Amino acid sequence: MAAEQRPVQIVADPNLSSPRIYSNYVQVNVSPMDCTLTFCEVIGPQNEQEALKVQRTGVLPCPVKAVLVIPNHIVDGLIQALQTQKERQTGVDKPPSGTTVQ
Repeated sequence: MAAEQRPVQIVADPNLSSPRIYSNYVQVNVSPMDCTLTFCEVIGPQNEQEALKVQRTGVLPCPVKAVLVIPNHIVDGLIQALQTQKERQTGVDKPPSGTTVQ
């Protein structure tokens, strides 16, 4: 007798966690195969010398905290899940909170 096949539910397990990573900037690149999200932490110049360099070059380097590469076949599902969560958070009667991504 063949074993009955059941769908498998994937759930986040807080007991199997990695350290939290903070990011206040994300760069998105899309290729024909996947979508790459590069998460960074933007920290302003820490002294006058750094501020002058940023002003002169027009570049503010920021450390990369994590790079996620997502296959294109799940990008639509991710977008839908994010949109659903955003709608739940803001609701119809609540004003939006948080940062607006442009």
